[in-house]
Amino acid sequence: MYPERVSREAEEELARRAAAVESDLRFVGLPVLQRGDSWAGGDRGSATFDIFYDPSDDESGGVFVSWRSSKEIKELIVNSPQLAVERAIPLGSITLEAMTDAVERILVRAGWVVDRTLIGVHESAIKIRGKAPTER
Repeated sequence: MYPERVSREAEEELARRAAAVESDLRFVGLPVLQRGDSWAGGDRGSATFDIFYDPSDDESGGVFVSWRSSKEIKELIVNSPQLAVERAIPLGSITLEAMTDAVERILVRAGWVVDRTLIGVHESAIKIRGKAPTER
């Protein structure tokens, strides 16, 4: 059973938050792809950070950032099991870990509250909870 979709106003807030996260990551020069609504699917091309929102009206919903491996790594895994074990999986795994750690630190420094809790289909993504309260 699928969760209910958030209200139109809540979805507009998710889209605004995703756009603000995209802006911060582009500002520091990271490759990003704004995918929008995760329920709508979207292009999945070369290695980049995907920014998307899940409009589910439960804990699995929200704005997310995840690293997407290169087409070359994905193709090697599919086409050459031997090279996948020797090269693609080890390099792809360490790259995913390093890029996820790096983008988390960047987002926190940019003032975002993030969560790396394993959440369903978004388990390798970072959830953006919102902007951190500013100190006065």
